[in-house]
Amino acid sequence: MMVARKADVNDFDAIADVYDELVAWAPYERWIARLDSHMRRLGLRSGGWLLDVACGTGLSSVPWARRGYHVIGADVSEPMLEVARRRAAKAGLDLEFVRQAVADLRPERKFDAALCLHSGLDYILETVDLRRAFRAIRRCLKPGGVFAFDKCLDVPSFYNEDYSEERPLSCGAVRFEYRWDSERRLFEQQCTVQRTADSPGPPRTEVTFLLRATPPDELAEMLDEAGFEELKPVGNFTALDPAAGIYRAV
Repeated sequence: MMVARKADVNDFDAIADVYDELVAWAPYERWIARLDSHMRRLGLRSGGWLLDVACGTGLSSVPWARRGYHVIGADVSEPMLEVARRRAAKAGLDLEFVRQAVADLRPERKFDAALCLHSGLDYILETVDLRRAFRAIRRCLKPGGVFAFDKCLDVPSFYNEDYSEERPLSCGAVRFEYRWDSERRLFEQQCTVQRTADSPGPPRTEVTFLLRATPPDELAEMLDEAGFEELKPVGNFTALDPAAGIYRAV
């Protein structure tokens, strides 16, 4: 008999089977079209090599590949990567997905561009590890390569009142509880997935996701130290605009 699962903090393995439904609201195609327009003006061209950092289930990898880029996706969660491989195969695309943490990227080639969308960097909770991640991404890029990413910024507009919501899923339902801790600069998402009896997986999965906000001046200093120059600053994320900053490897 399947039992309920209490997952570790930021454990995406536990929700890989329902992740795409959990983020179905996210307009990846629109985000990527906007970013592609910016990055092409900076010299990126179809046929270039692009590294999709913290690619998850390939929701951004596949659209970039459809736009003519050679894409390699990297993520620490093998169950998420399995979904990404199925997505690429269904789209008729031959993409490579590798299991690598952001701070330990070690691809066999250099890239024209790297991107990290939908809070991929926010789950890095320690400043020292975020610095390592920026340095690792810089090592993956050719000189002059561009890096686009979104980031939770430690600014007053980031923090909101706590609230909760419930949504239906094809396998059952999910409940989210959201909390902000301005002193620790943390955003907490408590995710509880309740699966129906005829669905695979445990009947109930509980995962806590923690995202850390970074002061803009601290973020700028980290990127400069890692070898990037700012071309477009990071903005405040919204559902319609990832507000991704764009930086050049120097």
